Amino acid sequence: MSTLIVTLLSCKKEEEPEVNEPVNEIEKVEIPFQGKWKRTFEAGPGNIQTVLYSVYQDSIRYTLTGPVANSNYNMIRDTFLLDDNRYVGHTIDNVYYLIFAKDITSDSIRLYKEIIPNFSAGMSTAVPHDSTTQNHGWAVYYKD
Repeated sequence: MSTLIVTLLSCKKEEEPEVNEPVNEIEKVEIPFQGKWKRTFEAGPGNIQTVLYSVYQDSIRYTLTGPVANSNYNMIRDTFLLDDNRYVGHTIDNVYYLIFAKDITSDSIRLYKEIIPNFSAGMSTAVPHDSTTQNHGWAVYYKD
């Protein structure tokens, strides 16, 4: 009997690993310009192109239609920073994009978009100057 008691007391209970909750979990910031934003422009005489940004909380769909060029892709949200309205996202083909927004009103917005090599580049790129012409510069879009 004493052997049984010693054996039972000497059995060590297997400890369960402790699960730690993230201490500083970052809350997802809401994109304040959700909706559809459109602009048209002339790409050569009589060639009207239309660009549409459909902004959702988890992605932005970019659509370009017209006689010169057509494009349609979804940029899955990696992050959005409210302090400079910086959106970094990627396509399913891992093409990364950086979008900045400013002068946001209920019926118009100015957007700047560029292709970037990776997420880190999107976080370290400075907000482009108002007069930049790189990547087609800042353009005004209207609520669709």
